[in-house]
Amino acid sequence: MHYAGDEQTGDAQGNGGGPTFYGTGEPEECMRLLEKLVYKVHPSLCQPKPCAIGSFYQPTLPPDMDFYAVGAFFHALNAIGALDDHGRYIPSTGFEKAFEYCRKVEGCQYCVL
Repeated sequence: MHYAGDEQTGDAQGNGGGPTFYGTGEPEECMRLLEKLVYKVHPSLCQPKPCAIGSFYQPTLPPDMDFYAVGAFFHALNAIGALDDHGRYIPSTGFEKAFEYCRKVEGCQYCVL
């Protein structure tokens, strides 16, 4: 979904000439769309448990285990300022920073609908 006038061209640094993205600048709308795509199923349909998306298994990480993400995970979170001074991601901060970034006019290109 996009609205007339919402077309933006550029890259993560705001330079023109990149691909064209469509967005609303409304992160709440992005979340509603994601909730449809990243859906939960009835527990009886999830084997083995726990399931992360639909009926797909996702093991739970122990709280004392370090998890390392690279590539697009790092670059996307770093671009919106969602990493702490040690390069660690805190989920609550990530959601806040994503919403803050997507509300910006130049940032709405990443709330792709």
